[in-house]
Amino acid sequence: MTDVRHPEMDEIESSRAEKLLAIGLVVFLLVGGFWILDRLGSLPTRPDYMTVAAAEGLPAAESAYRQAETDYQRGLEAAEQARSAMEQARAGYEFMREEYRVALERGVDDPALAQAHETARAAFELASTRFEIADAARASLETKLLGPLATYRTTVDRVDRAAKRAEDRYQLIAFALRFGYTFPLFGLSVWLWLRLRRRNARYLILATGFMGFGGIQAVGLIGQYGWYLLRDIGPIAISVTGSAVCVAGLVALRRWLGSARRLATSRLRRGQCPYCAFPLPDGTAHCAGCGRQVLETCPDCGYGNVRESPHCRGCGRALDWA
Repeated sequence: MTDVRHPEMDEIESSRAEKLLAIGLVVFLLVGGFWILDRLGSLPTRPDYMTVAAAEGLPAAESAYRQAETDYQRGLEAAEQARSAMEQARAGYEFMREEYRVALERGVDDPALAQAHETARAAFELASTRFEIADAARASLETKLLGPLATYRTTVDRVDRAAKRAEDRYQLIAFALRFGYTFPLFGLSVWLWLRLRRRNARYLILATGFMGFGGIQAVGLIGQYGWYLLRDIGPIAISVTGSAVCVAGLVALRRWLGSARRLATSRLRRGQCPYCAFPLPDGTAHCAGCGRQVLETCPDCGYGNVRESPHCRGCGRALDWA
């Protein structure tokens, strides 16, 4: 069976394969690129919170506070136990007092009941005294706790501020290192892409992939540190910046893809009229589709070339169709 294929199939398949390979190139470059970014971030020493805390005296302040808090808790428990004992003694005393009162109203003077009443009263008074002493000790320990607590809280705030300053310094240094790698690389990729595009180089797609890799790295770096530095307004800042970048990229891409010179060159490669895309056999002076003159002679060698051809087929000189 004869293999009948459309004349543009090879070009289409080649273009798809090139795009897939270019995407793979971007992915593999990103793997290495983000590894480099990670290593650059590990060059400066990242501040450790506990080291900063030790330098600011937090362990000593915390130890004093915890000890005062432990003493206060013990005093509070002792006061609660004394209160409970006092309430039990109060209940016993009130019961015996009522029993003794009822007996006296009946005219019964029971020495044993009177002794029990006095014993209950003495126990209640002793329990009340012990509670007052325990509660006074609790209040004293609570007052003593206020100083270490205030010192601890002040020290924690100071440590947090110092840790934030140290983290900001680290992030600034890491950003400077990553910026020094990412943005020159992105600039180089853009320069290379523009250079190859002007030359209409065959491997422009490689430069496109390289530029995509550099651009993704740059956007990722901006997003990472933009979020860190603008945490309060991070989402809206990223939204506005990202939208602006995408719109600018789409406009630039559309202008490049829709440029008359590029469109004409693309049609010529497919053997079409550079103006209307009608099939254009070799040697045709006027397009059968739009009727425009498409054949011009080279000013150097006189060879006939289709308009918008980048170079003369006779002598190879660059043609200017301005």
